[in-house]
Formats: sequence, structure tokens, C-alpha cells
Amino acid sequence: MNALFPSLPSAALANLNLLPEALKRARPLNAAQRRSLPEDAAALSCLLTTERAELRRPYWAFPPFVSAYLYYFLPWNLVRLARLFSVLPLPEPDVGALLADIGSGPLSLPMALWLARPDMDSAPPQIFALDISPQPLELGRNLFAIWAELCGRRVWPVRIQRGAARGSARALSPLLSDRRTHLWLMSAANMLNEGGLGRAKGALARGESGGFRDGGSIRADLLRSFLALSRQGQSSLLTVEPGTRLGGKTVMALREQALEKGLAPRAPCTHSGQCPLQKGPRRAWCHFTFEADGAPEWLEQLSRQAGLSKTALSLSFLLLRPKDEERAAPETRPKFSPQDRGTPARILSEPFMVPNLAGKARYACCQRGLALLENAGDMPQGAELRIDVRPDTPRDAKSGALIARQGRTRPSALQKNLP
Repeated sequence: MNALFPSLPSAALANLNLLPEALKRARPLNAAQRRSLPEDAAALSCLLTTERAELRRPYWAFPPFVSAYLYYFLPWNLVRLARLFSVLPLPEPDVGALLADIGSGPLSLPMALWLARPDMDSAPPQIFALDISPQPLELGRNLFAIWAELCGRRVWPVRIQRGAARGSARALSPLLSDRRTHLWLMSAANMLNEGGLGRAKGALARGESGGFRDGGSIRADLLRSFLALSRQGQSSLLTVEPGTRLGGKTVMALREQALEKGLAPRAPCTHSGQCPLQKGPRRAWCHFTFEADGAPEWLEQLSRQAGLSKTALSLSFLLLRPKDEERAAPETRPKFSPQDRGTPARILSEPFMVPNLAGKARYACCQRGLALLENAGDMPQGAELRIDVRPDTPRDAKSGALIARQGRTRPSALQKNLP
């Protein structure tokens, strides 16, 4: 199940076990606050999911929720994002590389990259963290410095700035005016869905403006900022959302807009064509689920106390690069022998039984559209492989998916799969 997102190595887990001490120094809690932490985490979880329509003020305005986010949600985000970064095909940062994290909150994404990639310590990217609320930025920067010191590792250079996502290009322009600095990665984690259509429509239905913006406008702002600041062949754009239907659909919509702007998906897609799920099963969305094993015991204990025990983690993500850059780097593409030729595909679903198909089937995404693989029960979700798709390949009557067989290649890690 974890072929795509392997468990964290022992060094990363050792660093995570030092995080509670760093949290105590950055956000100390008294005895009463420690006792109420599980209850506060459970309440914030409800507010961010089932009771989300009731969230009329930022949760950073409530001290119990600030503590709950830092002690519970931030660590789980670190685990989830670090496992993604351990396999994500990012180019090595060079001198002057800048990571611009939009809607950064307490710097969860930059710290996850730091956790997953200690090999970057010798020449780390500069971090520019932008968020509309200054409190989480300041807490995150302080926590990062304390945590790095406890781990005996170099803290990466961090600059924080208050501002909205729509103003990111303007906020970054002074930094990038120095030709020695270039945008290496622009990222946005758990941001696009927070301004999505679901909340906006709910607010409008209650006769409130709520300050919410249309999700399409937020995605357009992000793409516009990236295109204005990126240098050809040097920049990537990464978005990560929860593996929920809203998160997955948001990422799929961003992909569609990005293709229109001349960008190409680098991961997890195996192609730059239309997303098969846009016209596939109506409730399908692009996401990946993997086991929650390997998390530190202190985090699992807090989760049990809050009634939020996890057996699996999920996310939806998209890494984009300019199309010209993709064509300019053929040497990075995997080479296949003649007997391994086929259509690249990535498995998207859990296994299920289909009448008249051998073994358990799984859905997969490929250039030709949605595929239905038979005898795929032992193939983990997220695995990349080559499948046999021919002009006369039949389609499943229910889903319209191509009924395909596996090729001869073995599942590969994400970094081996370049579109």
C-alpha cells in the first residue's frame, strides 16, 4: 500500500520525536491547557470538516484552536507532506533558489521539506512564507528555529510576510528583482480548498459575503503569480490538498486551468492530456491513500485521546512545470526496453470485484483515459506501471473505462515517473 509514499526513515522519526519539546518552548501550555488539548483537537477537527460552514472567523483567533493546530494538525501535516517530499521529483535547489509558500500558516510545508530532505542542508532554498494572518507565521518561524537547534541541523533561511495570496506576485517581486535569486518552487498546501465554492455558496445562501472568494479565482491568481515570476526551466508549482472529494476536485480543476496556461503536470500524472476523472465515474476524484504507520508514538497517543485515531492518510497533489522545460529535459525520462513498451498509467483506486473480470480490479489513469485493470489486487494505490491498451481494447459497460491488462514493467517510485 505504501509503494508510492514510503514510511519515513529513522532519522526523520528521530527528529519528529524532538518536536514536542520544540512545541513546548514555542507554545508552552499550562496544566489545564494540556488536559484540554485532546478535546480542543477534536473540536477543531469538527470545525474544519463536518461543521465547516460555521467557521465565520479564522481559527487562529481562538487560543485553544491555535494550540490544537500546532500540537495535533501540524505534526500530522508534517508526516503526510514529508512522505510526499521523500519521493517528489523536485530538481535540486541551486544558489539563489527560493521556495515561496503561499498561505503558509505555521510553515508546515517548508518544515516538511526540511524534515524529508536533510540532503539539502548544505545548500538550502531560501523560504518566503506568505499568509494573511501574521500569528501563525511568527509561531512557525520560531518553532522551526527551535526544532532545528534541537535536531542539531541547520535552520533554513526564512522570511515571513503578511499578505493575501492574490498579492503574492507583488510581494515576491522585490526578492526576485535580484537576478541571483530565482523562484525554485511555489507551493500552496491546504489553501485552495479553504476558499472553494462550497464555503462561498454556503455563505451566500445565508445572505453573508463572509469575505470568501470563488475557488476558480483563487486558482487563477495562483497560476498568474507563478507564470509572472517563474523562469523557464527553473521553477515548479506544487499544490497539496486533503484527499477529500473537495480537495481532489480542486486539484483537478487547477490542472485543467494550468494546461490552458501552458503548464504540464510533472506528478502524479503520467500524461498531459485531459484528466480521465473529469468525465469518468461521477464521484471519482484524484487522491492517494496510504497507511499511517511510522508516525511517532506521542502523536498517535494524542490522536487516540482526541478520538481521532488514524489508520490511513490521504492527499491530492499536483506538481507543474512549464511545457517547454519538459521538452528540454529528455535525459530525465525513463528508458524502456522494447518488451516493456506500453501505455504509462497510475493506479488510482482500492481493489474491487467486477463481474467477468479475473481477480480484483482497480481503476488507473492513462493518456487514453480511465482504465480498468484486472488482476490488480496486489498493486498498491499510486503505483505506476505500463498497461496494454490497443485500438480494439473493450470498455467497461458501467464506467466506460478501458479494460486493460498490466504490461511487463514493475511498479516504480514517483520520481521514476516523468511525463
